[in-house]
Amino acid sequence: MAVQARTIEQITEDFSISIETLARFLNTSTRTVMRWKKEGIKPSPQHRERLEKIAYIDRRLRQVLKPDAIDRWLHAYNDSLGGKRPIDLLTKGQYDKLLSAIAQLEEGVFV
Repeated sequence: MAVQARTIEQITEDFSISIETLARFLNTSTRTVMRWKKEGIKPSPQHRERLEKIAYIDRRLRQVLKPDAIDRWLHAYNDSLGGKRPIDLLTKGQYDKLLSAIAQLEEGVFV
């Protein structure tokens, strides 16, 4: 299994999202993500960078939260994110805001 296939599977499982949702996060088509996963085709540099950022966010969340808590945190409205859900910030590519919120979690601040 190609590295990006494992990454795609890990993200979709940890975030409880579909391939379609991941494709929206990456600003590409579902078919393209499926080709990366099944055929081992490498993403373009732009898509690879986004995928790596999302994978990094996933790794950070796994360091701070239990697996079942990741899904709840991502889909809950969050006051420290202006009342938005973390999952919605992924769609907008606002990775830095998410990483700040994860850092707060790590420091024991409830977000």
